[in-house]
Amino acid sequence: MQIEGHDDLTALVSRILDRTDDAAAGRDRLALLLSAAQTVTRELDLTHALQRVVEVARALVGARYGALGVIAPDGSLERFLHSGLTLEEAERIGSLPTGHGILGAVVTDARTIRLDRLADDPRSTGFPAHHPPMGSFLGVPIRVGGAVFGNLYLTERAGGHPFDEVDEALITTLAAMAGTAIANSRLYERAQAERRWLEASERVIQRLLAGQLSPDDAAEVAETVLAVSEARGVVLRIGEGDAELAATAGAAGGDGPRLDVPLLGAEERRLGTLEIVRGPGGHPFEEGERETAERFARSVAIARELALSRIDEQRFALADERERIARDLHDHVIQSLFAIGLTLQSAVGDPASPTGAKLAAQVDAIDATIRQIRQAIYRLSAPPSAETYSLRARINTLVRQTLEGEGLDSRLEFSGPVDTLVDTSLGDEVAAVVREALSNAVRHAHARAVAVSVAVRGAQVVITITDDGQGMPATTRRSGLENLRARAVERGGTFAIGPASPRGTQLRWVVPWKAS
Repeated sequence: MQIEGHDDLTALVSRILDRTDDAAAGRDRLALLLSAAQTVTRELDLTHALQRVVEVARALVGARYGALGVIAPDGSLERFLHSGLTLEEAERIGSLPTGHGILGAVVTDARTIRLDRLADDPRSTGFPAHHPPMGSFLGVPIRVGGAVFGNLYLTERAGGHPFDEVDEALITTLAAMAGTAIANSRLYERAQAERRWLEASERVIQRLLAGQLSPDDAAEVAETVLAVSEARGVVLRIGEGDAELAATAGAAGGDGPRLDVPLLGAEERRLGTLEIVRGPGGHPFEEGERETAERFARSVAIARELALSRIDEQRFALADERERIARDLHDHVIQSLFAIGLTLQSAVGDPASPTGAKLAAQVDAIDATIRQIRQAIYRLSAPPSAETYSLRARINTLVRQTLEGEGLDSRLEFSGPVDTLVDTSLGDEVAAVVREALSNAVRHAHARAVAVSVAVRGAQVVITITDDGQGMPATTRRSGLENLRARAVERGGTFAIGPASPRGTQLRWVVPWKAS
């Protein structure tokens, strides 16, 4: 067995015995070293094992004070154990060290520091009031693999003498024992961490698939990762460009180890990234931690895809059902009411007679009911939030909102791949044309009925709006109509308005659906 930076263990034992005047005292020192090793291998409680290491370290080198600090994964001081201070002295000192100054240098420089006089080193700053004076100093990093996980340091060697190379070798040996204890503890903690990641993954997946968590709620997923990873900060990004969803939990800025994990969906599609950040001085991420985080990210990404697919299926199923109901209302209910109205109207006879007046009133009531049903059909044809993805639904909503309460009978028809070929920019133009034409029909035409048709025919979008009103009066202001004409010309199309048959007005707006 080799001791890093020193003679092998056999030579170290010989030097310990040579340095001790009393053979029994030398054997006692070796017994102390062996007892520390036994404690580390047998003791399940990490704090108790490390406390024993500190106490043995003091006894082996004759130091008045000793302490051991363990660095947490996020770079903060996870444990601080000391020996040599009375309870009263520790209470007067107050808060524990924060790992800066000379103590932090042992960790950040990852090397042993041995000083004859601690006060002579410019890094020995930050000692609180009531801290006992400390002269000689020996600090050794505690390593686990290639990473520094803490420090073991001693001060005030007996007799006022400085620490020597034998002391350094002994404390390095004890630091290696402490590293073994910490490594065993980390293995247990890693198993616990994997269990936490698995449980968190199951919770997120269940909530996504049950509809309790929105697929767009990146913030809650980021907070979940922050909790289970025990990191300083987390950044979650889903999608890209204007559609990107981003959420930050904790403090993700500054220096420190970072772990970037891709969010991979089905067929290895990259859906985003998950970034986990530890604080300055935090442990580098190990391969096992990366694999655990990647499993979590993949599970959540696939569950999110499934949740989105199910939402789409539900939306399409709802749209199909609403369309079926609207079609039944139009093809059966309205037609039946219309036939009843015609029958009653033929039986009115003299509208001035009591019976004729009652029949005429019922005919008017049937007409009003038909208009109400048509408005209901428009509402059924426009699923909630459909305006954001469907021009058909957008025009449906526009017609309903413009004509609602105006007492006009209305009809709306679509033909051709309207939602497929009309992009957002042209859709805005179509909506503006329909809105202007319907407003004119409501304000000026004195119509009883209006029909709107939006069609894609060949390479053109054709909008036809017909009312049964009084026609185009000569004094009508033309600013709105000129605006419609300008919109058509700008897109390389045509605009025409004229009389309808047998009465009323027809507007026709035609533009190519593909920009030149």
